[in-house]
Amino acid sequence: MWVSPDHSYIHYALARTDYKVIAQAAREVLGLRAYPTRIHQLCYGNFEPPQCPHGGEVPPVDFVAPSFRLPFGEGSSRTVGDLTRPARILDFVLRKTLLPRTGYRDGFTWIQQWLVAHLISKTPFDLWDLIVSEIEDTISESFRGRRQLPYAHWITLLILRARPVPLPAHL
Repeated sequence: MWVSPDHSYIHYALARTDYKVIAQAAREVLGLRAYPTRIHQLCYGNFEPPQCPHGGEVPPVDFVAPSFRLPFGEGSSRTVGDLTRPARILDFVLRKTLLPRTGYRDGFTWIQQWLVAHLISKTPFDLWDLIVSEIEDTISESFRGRRQLPYAHWITLLILRARPVPLPAHL
């Protein structure tokens, strides 16, 4: 699989046929809208994949504060145990779906903080871009990483329904 640098399409091979899936078609199948906010870019900037799950930009205190129990401020602990009940539930769901990882169960990485804060505040973000970024990071890390894509078969099915464009054999 290859992801275009701007995430406007992905190119992959399946059963000896090359396909190109346009992001907008995949969004339509998944029922997603495109938004200018890209969580991976907020967290990691424009660095090439793979992005380190323990790196990136720390989300601002005022943005993540609603995710944490009071009192919360500059220098406060940012662990799973400090989350409000709704934020803890969202984090649990995210660890089983969008951001599955092995190990580091008690940690709350910066990408998780960005994502939970967006969900708690109901701030729209580009979910397709997040999915593609995670796939890109998983492929880039190869077998060295701790990322998982246990739902890759579902994503593949949805992508196939997005009317992929078969590419000529010479490409």
